[in-house]
Amino acid sequence: MPSARTMRIMISTGHLGTAPSGPESFAAAIDTMPDFLVADGGSSDPGPVYLGDNRVLGQFVREELELFLVESRKRGIPLIIGSAGDAGSNHGVDDTVRMLREIAAEHAIPKFRIGWFHSEIPGEAIAARIAGGERMEGLGGFPDLTPEEARAASRIVAVAGVHPFIRLLDMGADVIVGGRCGDIAITAAPCIRAGFPAPLAYHMGKMIECASLVAEPFMGKEAIIGTVSESDILITPFHPGQRVTVASAAGHSMYERETPFFERTLGGLLDMRECRYEQADERSTRISGARFLPDGALRVKLEGARKVGERFMGIVGIRDPHVIRNVDKAIAWCREAVQKRFGNQPHELHFHVFGRNGVLGAMEPVKNANPHELCIVVEGLAATETLAHKLTDFATRMFFLARIPGSKGSSGLAATTKETMRSSPGYVWNVNHTMRVDDPMELFPVHIGDAGV
Repeated sequence: MPSARTMRIMISTGHLGTAPSGPESFAAAIDTMPDFLVADGGSSDPGPVYLGDNRVLGQFVREELELFLVESRKRGIPLIIGSAGDAGSNHGVDDTVRMLREIAAEHAIPKFRIGWFHSEIPGEAIAARIAGGERMEGLGGFPDLTPEEARAASRIVAVAGVHPFIRLLDMGADVIVGGRCGDIAITAAPCIRAGFPAPLAYHMGKMIECASLVAEPFMGKEAIIGTVSESDILITPFHPGQRVTVASAAGHSMYERETPFFERTLGGLLDMRECRYEQADERSTRISGARFLPDGALRVKLEGARKVGERFMGIVGIRDPHVIRNVDKAIAWCREAVQKRFGNQPHELHFHVFGRNGVLGAMEPVKNANPHELCIVVEGLAATETLAHKLTDFATRMFFLARIPGSKGSSGLAATTKETMRSSPGYVWNVNHTMRVDDPMELFPVHIGDAGV
């Protein structure tokens, strides 16, 4: 049986700003007066450019911040945002704090305490530790980090656990904006601070990290409330058309995971092997049985992005059956033409053939597709915008003029974009490693100040 003491955490988005929260479910959930409103401000999922170039993916960030701040302050509900600005960079944190202060002033919200923490680490500081003999092991197949790669990263962040959130709550923060952190930390932190069992707190963080993705049928950006007690957690959706079932909750344990049984955070490992999922009522699922295994030595995850170059893109449409059958020869002709013209200047050129293997590339299991048309996305990268633009435009145009055996026309083998398009700069993840720390707070300086009127 659930215990009498509980804490209720509300969330309506697993990636702040990518789309608006559902207004009806948000209103229904927040009117029940949850103990906290939390939001995951970002993710590494969309790729390294958002960290490397300090970019924000979503177009609804300010609208979401306005909704969250106005409605939470109206009710005196604390607000916690993690991984602010998509990547949790210092710029992302500071810009989010700035917007929240502006919104508070615009709405004449009574004065409140706003806290924040940073997660960036200078590449040179990491390189110095490696040069001094410290080993930083790679994750996911990455080799050990070298001083050269640390210095080459445009930006590096450490992934925080619950600790800076708890520190800021202890300091009296009503609103918290976090740098890069684990997705589960924003929910687990207030629960652990309130004395609820760490395994249940972390597991609830895992269950509600993506809001309504834990429910069925699929709906994005709808409100969910997780309730933690001394013995279990309860997950409830607030869109009337959704249910959290045993299948949807257990399935979410597998979401974005190599294994459904473990989730690592700074300080330990969430072990879900012995979890029990039960249908509590028609629309809610109760979960128990998680364990938390503390680490003997603390290691923090590092994320870093290295710039490859400026990037442009062109689009090629092919309908000619002969060219489709010989598309690899057409691509080779274009590559050779680019190499002759730009070969002495460092660059990258990629051809993504949609209709054949544009999504999976070499992993595509269908090898003998017979499409009636193809779309080729031409992607060129170089050190300067001028060179990237020029070589991508040239490569795209060459499809129009490609010479392949059996072609009957003198040109017009493909339709192409009139102008190539500037894309985001090209970045790669070059830091995906762990670093030893003695104190879980040592990389995450906290700050607190006033906002409102």
